[in-house]
Amino acid sequence: RFRRGRRFDLLTDMKPIVILDPGHGLGNKKAGRYDSGAESNNYTEAEIVMTWANELRDILRARKVAVVRTRVDDKDPCSISERARIAKRYNGTIMISLHCNAATGTASGSETFYRGDSNKAFATRLNAIVCAGLGTKNRGAKTESQSQHSTLAVMAFQPCFLIELGFIDNAGDRVKMLDA
Repeated sequence: RFRRGRRFDLLTDMKPIVILDPGHGLGNKKAGRYDSGAESNNYTEAEIVMTWANELRDILRARKVAVVRTRVDDKDPCSISERARIAKRYNGTIMISLHCNAATGTASGSETFYRGDSNKAFATRLNAIVCAGLGTKNRGAKTESQSQHSTLAVMAFQPCFLIELGFIDNAGDRVKMLDA
C-alpha cells in the first residue's frame, strides 16, 4: 500500500529509506530565490539533477526501496540547512545529493564526496557505478574538504554522499547527463 506525500513515496513495509537530494532549486541559498546552480548551453544544474532524482526515485521504488526527496519540483522551496533535517525527520538510511560540476569546459568526469573514513569505500564504489552507468571519467571519491567548500551543509546528515554527475559545461559530459 502506498502512503504518499509531497516528499515521501513509501510502500509502508519498505526499508531502507533513501534520501534523494536534487541540489540547488528554490530557496536553496535564500528564501524565495531560485538557485539554478551551474549553467551551460541553456541547461541548468537544478533541472538536470531534478530529472535524475525523479528517475532514481522510480527505479528505487520499483526495487521496493522507500524514497524521500528533499525537493520534488522547481517550485518546492528547500534551504541547504533544511535538507539534512528532512533526512533526519524521515529516518533516512542514506542520503544522496546530486549535482553537476562546472569549470572551463575542458574538465570532465564524475566524482563523489563523502565525510569520514568509514564512508570512503562506499563513496569509491558509488562513484565507480556512476561512471560505469554514465560512461564518464572517474575523478574518484574525495573527502568533503576536497570540494570547493571546507564543509558541505548537506552532509550534516550521515551517511551522505554528494555526487557530481559530470561537468555541465563539457559537451560530452552534458550529453551523457541528459541521455535518459
